[in-house]
Amino acid sequence: MKTCPRCGRSADDAAQFCAGCGYNFAAANQQPNQPPYQTMSSDNAFDPCGPEGKSRGVAALLAILLGGLGIQYFYVGKTTAGIISIVLSFVTCGLWSVLMLVQGILMFCMTNAQFRQKYVLSTSTLPLF
Repeated sequence: MKTCPRCGRSADDAAQFCAGCGYNFAAANQQPNQPPYQTMSSDNAFDPCGPEGKSRGVAALLAILLGGLGIQYFYVGKTTAGIISIVLSFVTCGLWSVLMLVQGILMFCMTNAQFRQKYVLSTSTLPLF
């Protein structure tokens, strides 16, 4: 008897496939250095991106909910951009908030590495889209 490394079910020694999950025992014997299944890398929006500890999920929520006040810029450490955002929100009578809503949605759509490069490590005064 052998045990399936994927689902843990017992299988006959002569079986080529697991009855529970379809794991191919023969293919695993040909490639002993590779895992029996491919793992996916986690790119959770609320995990901290790098040593700065800034989360793209938190920044995106701040941009969606309080974007007109530039809170997301204060969160990532871009104080000048936050002040500019407040001024632009007053000058445009709140239309700036619509752009910040779009920015928040785009933050959710990017990866943690892209977020960190564009908003945290960038030397830009007002990083937009």
